[in-house]
Amino acid sequence: MYYIGAVGFMATAVGFGLGGVLAIFLKKLQGKVSTINALCTGLIIGLVCLEIAPESIHLGGKIVFTVGILVGILGFYKIHEFSHKFTISTENLQRDRLIQTGFLLAISITIHNFPLGIAFGASQEIGISKPILQALIVHNIPEGIAMFIPLFLAGLRFKMFLLITSIVSLPVALGSIVGSLIGMQYPLLWGFIISFALGIIIIVTIKEIFLEAVKQSSFGHAVLFVGIGIFIIWGYMSFI
Repeated sequence: MYYIGAVGFMATAVGFGLGGVLAIFLKKLQGKVSTINALCTGLIIGLVCLEIAPESIHLGGKIVFTVGILVGILGFYKIHEFSHKFTISTENLQRDRLIQTGFLLAISITIHNFPLGIAFGASQEIGISKPILQALIVHNIPEGIAMFIPLFLAGLRFKMFLLITSIVSLPVALGSIVGSLIGMQYPLLWGFIISFALGIIIIVTIKEIFLEAVKQSSFGHAVLFVGIGIFIIWGYMSFI
């Protein structure tokens, strides 16, 4: 039980850690960030469409899947609405803006990581824990980049980097334990929870990752690397 929580925590921390390391090197090279964001978008979409979504539909049916996706998208916007109620004020306006951006992303990511953890914990009994684990890692790399670049520009220190990574990863650990405790006795419920988590992943991927890649480069450049990412996932799944 606690092992599952530790695995979920470590997977999320690894994704965010990699994103943070890349943010250190790429904070002044926005063109590289757009390529990484677009590629990760393709990897995430590939994992969702080719592996996780079909299993969610199998568990709960198309109606439950659709409702879960829509509720997840709505939940994302509610999270953002809630996060904008927090303000940070220092003597430097530019630093305030950078901290605020990173802080809002951190709140959103922390909240939506809990259902992702539940989906991972519950998936142990249905054979899709590996792709969900992969999604956790890949999904968090561009989010780590997006969150840590403004924070590093604002002067974030290494100890705070570790603390923020731990805080954002903790909900996945807790959700994983909850999911593993309840198990798969209620397939409709877990079909809904997995699709709810997918709704959040999809909207975050499109709104916070893909659209940022488009802004930083071009639509054609972003779509090209999205396609490459999907092809990589397809090839990986075909030959394993």
